[in-house]
Amino acid sequence: MRIMQKPNTTDITNTKVAKNLASPDFFEYHKKFGDEWTEKFLEYVDIPLRKSIRINTLKISPGDFFKNFPYEHAQILWSENAYFIDERKIGLKIEHAVGLCYSQEASAMLAAEALDVADGNLVLDLCAAPGSKTTQIAVKNFSGTIVANELNLKRAQALIANIYRLGITNCIVTNYDACKFPDLFKFDRVLLDAPCSSLGTSRKNKEILKSWEYKFSLAISKVQKKMISDAFSHLKKGGILVYSTCTTPTEENEDVVKFLMDNNSDAEVEEINLNVNCEKNEYGIRVYPWHNDTETAFVSKIRKK
Repeated sequence: MRIMQKPNTTDITNTKVAKNLASPDFFEYHKKFGDEWTEKFLEYVDIPLRKSIRINTLKISPGDFFKNFPYEHAQILWSENAYFIDERKIGLKIEHAVGLCYSQEASAMLAAEALDVADGNLVLDLCAAPGSKTTQIAVKNFSGTIVANELNLKRAQALIANIYRLGITNCIVTNYDACKFPDLFKFDRVLLDAPCSSLGTSRKNKEILKSWEYKFSLAISKVQKKMISDAFSHLKKGGILVYSTCTTPTEENEDVVKFLMDNNSDAEVEEINLNVNCEKNEYGIRVYPWHNDTETAFVSKIRKK
């Protein structure tokens, strides 16, 4: 077994590629975050993103996985059976193809962890494709049922393929608009990993910086507010909703959660207690690349009183 050494995240390569790509809107909007924040964000965009996986314990234990596939690896502290590894093309390997592991960015694992799923829960994942969080929940939720919803039929095919590849049998796939999911019954847990302006994925795709516009962020925020309202309506009393994005604007994060709180007296934000470096505020947590050498994430945990 080869254990990966902790990376030196203070050694930032100052290539300035991201700075030259970023749109005028990016700089103008993030002035309120401060010049130091902007410089740091763009510097980390130029650092290659670490590869991370979850071991599919429905098929193999972490010990047996690394015995058979001796990659250098390091435990991801906020997600059980998840690891940073030294193989950048893991998605093309046989162990991935047969469902022994699942390639997923480390900060993207936070939302499913914050959902705090208990055995036997009825769970709704409203925007489920391609299945990263659905499959993460399924491994935790052996005797429960997950409804994985996806509006886009092409993306739903990828969702079904990943569920099948990992050997998951407690999942039902549906094809509804996330703002109009049928109110047939209530759920113990609802996950809304909302469509967003995706600035937090710039380490994988720098082109997002070039095309980002504030008007798009404002427009999608209106959709997110509809989605979170519908998501909350499907919760049982005492149930938990997790709202997450992979972007930075407050309009798509805190403002969406505040909208829900202002319009639902029975909505209460709960503290997220995960072993992750982050910034906390009254609406949730923010994870930036320099906190854990990952992408960017916003996660909020809301209980129905």
